[in-house]
Amino acid sequence: MLRFLGKYLQGLIMNSLSRALLTTWFFAFLASPAMSVAASSEADKSTNPPGTPKSIEEIARESSNPLAAFYRFDYEGQYRTYRGDIAGADDQNGSYQLLQASIPFAEKNGKGWLFRVGIPYVPDQPIYWADVGYAEWRIRQEDPREKADGYWGPTHGHTDNIRIDLVYGGVKSSGLILSYGIAGELPTTSDTSNGKQQLILGPALNLGKMTGWGVYGAMFSHVIDLTEKKDYEVPDTSITTIQGYLSYGLGNGWQLVSNPVISYDWEGDSGNKLNLPLGGGVAKTTMISKMPLKVTAEFQYFVASTDRFGPDLLFKLSLSPIMPGKHTRH
Repeated sequence: MLRFLGKYLQGLIMNSLSRALLTTWFFAFLASPAMSVAASSEADKSTNPPGTPKSIEEIARESSNPLAAFYRFDYEGQYRTYRGDIAGADDQNGSYQLLQASIPFAEKNGKGWLFRVGIPYVPDQPIYWADVGYAEWRIRQEDPREKADGYWGPTHGHTDNIRIDLVYGGVKSSGLILSYGIAGELPTTSDTSNGKQQLILGPALNLGKMTGWGVYGAMFSHVIDLTEKKDYEVPDTSITTIQGYLSYGLGNGWQLVSNPVISYDWEGDSGNKLNLPLGGGVAKTTMISKMPLKVTAEFQYFVASTDRFGPDLLFKLSLSPIMPGKHTRH
């Protein structure tokens, strides 16, 4: 009883502290543009006359930053295989699609706001059916084998929680990439049985470097659930994500790239917290009429995956048309 009470109080304190830190970050973030005027730097300078279209190489390099100031649309398709110690886990696979738009606005002194919104669609995903349906995220926190004998089966195609990012920052004349803000998900999934019905938000930081040969950096975020739709009893969310990005220019719009997404689920059971992929691929940026288009293909292997059930191999293909405008010119 005392042990249970101690865990309950610990969880209550940690959740209260997380929400207090998030609230503080949120208001500091909203006030940051006014506070940072004195510290702002000049935009990245160029010897090209103002209004000159950027070269394919420049657009390819700048677009390697996932929060670059472009009016941009992204389509990403993923195919995953899985592994785990639940019987049948090694035979599972699934696909995932994401439509995402990036909108830069309110720019000043080389810095500005960027809003990014993504709508995921899941054609199929493996679910372990026991007393209820157990998706990958729920298996990390609960062992379904302790509830009832189960079996693997797909779920219906559905849209998932809408993803959002709102950040402030830019690229300094030194090539330093720095932006910060909030990231999260809205409770919009159409799969109410196996999806998270939660408003999920947290602080986000994008830190990187733009060089002559390419770009490298990482986006950091830590999100928690703030509110939950009634009657769904979804487990708590507390996830840290690191999305790395690395590109090396080969010329003529070609690049070697690596964009792994590392996640750590603080609510997961022991051995069921970390997913760590490594791998890479190629990208090609070209002009379709006057519109730049970037195509990226990557293959990744998860050197660390959650024990019960987690990803093993990942192949992803993305198409990123960039709208011509002031951001594609010097």
